[in-house]
Amino acid sequence: MIPSQVTIGKKQNEGINVNAFRLKKQLWRRWRRWKKALWVGAACIALTLLAWRSMQLPVEISELLTDSTATVEDTFNSLRTSTQNTDNNENEPAAAVFKVGENAEDEETATLTHEQLLQEIAASEISRTVHLKTTYVSGEEIQTLAGEKNPVQLKKLINERPAWNGWISAEGDLWLERRVNDLSPLMKREAYIGVDEHGNLTLFKGPPVQEKVLKTFFQMDMGSMKSALPENIWKQLHEGIRVQDIEEYNSVLSTFSDYARDTAEQVMQSKE
Repeated sequence: MIPSQVTIGKKQNEGINVNAFRLKKQLWRRWRRWKKALWVGAACIALTLLAWRSMQLPVEISELLTDSTATVEDTFNSLRTSTQNTDNNENEPAAAVFKVGENAEDEETATLTHEQLLQEIAASEISRTVHLKTTYVSGEEIQTLAGEKNPVQLKKLINERPAWNGWISAEGDLWLERRVNDLSPLMKREAYIGVDEHGNLTLFKGPPVQEKVLKTFFQMDMGSMKSALPENIWKQLHEGIRVQDIEEYNSVLSTFSDYARDTAEQVMQSKE
């Protein structure tokens, strides 16, 4: 190769290397400028968001304070109303109110002793309606006395019945109750024990044919009972067995309880 050509080739290679270096340097400078631009853009966006959020905070705080103020005002209004009602009630006679439930457990919970009942009547000083409740083995009877009774009359009624329990209902009525281990006078005149159409031993007012059911005792195994009882007893059971006192009542129940269906058997039968 001619020396002059070798020299020219070297210069060309050096020129290419120089150009490549310059290109890299230019790209690096541009990248630094772009990088700065990205950071500046991100900072601007962040500042914009912060500014927007700072504008929203006063509105939210204002709403929060408004709600809190309304809540406080409602609370004070409620307290003010409650205080006014209390002041008004202080001018009226206070009445001891005991809620009486629909079952025996609730009534026993509300029952007052003889002395407590007299104290409540004396403290209230108001007239009340009086109910006399007698619970017999066959059911209960309630007698409501005519007109309202004043405190003096109420105390007299209570003192005349020292063995009775008493309470004051939610309506403010006076209830006096006693439990008697006997049939009621009405039942002694009209009670029959027989079997209903479902095979239940039942207490009727009048003969079973009248279908005036007073109380259902238990379901009986009619098949076993029919095969075991004499024909006249079977017929009498369907026509009704007259009971006039507690001894006859308990005797009939005891006799036919031997034919009562088992509880589990009754449950299975009801499912079928």
